[in-house]
Amino acid sequence: MAVAVLSACGGENDTVEESAQADETENTSAELTEMTQVTSWFPQIESAGQYMADMEGYYEEEGIDMTTDPGGPEVSSVSIVASGNAEIGMAQGDEVLLAIEEGIPLVAVMANFQQSLQGIMYHGEHDVSDFDDLAGDFEIFTSAGAGYWEYLVASTDIEQEQNAVYSGDQSAFVSNSDAASQMYITSEPYYLDQEGVDVGTLLISDSGYENYGDVLFTTEEFYEENPELVQAYVDATVRGWEQFQEDPESVYDYVHDLADNDSSTDQMEYATEQMDEHVYGGDAVENGVGYMSEERWQQLIDQLTELGVIESGMEASDVFVSDFID
Repeated sequence: MAVAVLSACGGENDTVEESAQADETENTSAELTEMTQVTSWFPQIESAGQYMADMEGYYEEEGIDMTTDPGGPEVSSVSIVASGNAEIGMAQGDEVLLAIEEGIPLVAVMANFQQSLQGIMYHGEHDVSDFDDLAGDFEIFTSAGAGYWEYLVASTDIEQEQNAVYSGDQSAFVSNSDAASQMYITSEPYYLDQEGVDVGTLLISDSGYENYGDVLFTTEEFYEENPELVQAYVDATVRGWEQFQEDPESVYDYVHDLADNDSSTDQMEYATEQMDEHVYGGDAVENGVGYMSEERWQQLIDQLTELGVIESGMEASDVFVSDFID
């Protein structure tokens, strides 16, 4: 009887404890604010800061129940954020400015890369040292409307007639030894090398085009109504990038599983090495990951204004906030 009574008491206590734990879990979940962010491409290591923050629970620690949706060639993060279907989007700095020019009230809150990872690649058999060397017979594939293309035409010997529309694959480039093509320094050169195609590369940033890469933005309305939440998001993402710098390999499997493709550890190691300076170098050395300056934004605005891509009158202070990076 004593055993039975003790067992019954233990069962009752267990039930009470389990109930309390369930209530605590429910309360914790209720305290989290749901947010959605859209990246610029399919899951890849170039978004390591966000994925590390997801994996390690940094967003939850900041009170955010985060959903991370992938981008892609048919996905416009600007449209998704503008429509209210996500709170945070990712795009190149010039893409954010073009959206603002079109009347979409966006504000940039941090930049994953101090300089864009975009560049132009060419066949390694050519002696090319700068963009002027691509003038003449080269056929250069770029995405339609790429802001950097207009800058290259205006500031180098490259001519508008050399441009061809990038179709999304590299077959036209590979089959034509006199072709050049847009690329990400972390991606296409690696994959083509695996296929035995030798390429040289030029980064757009080396041309003087002042473009932040993978800028994280929200709407003016969301920023003004939820500054604490935006701060929490930035803190978690910066922490993700800092942890990635300490232990990049720890997130490789996580990204690989999300990508559900043939991405390999070798490719992610290659990309990690290539993007290191772009994340942690430049102004980020003294000011921290994600930092953006008014001077850099104004330079990009002035460049696009001079090219006639945007109208004059836009001010850097209207397109980004620096308050969130400590």
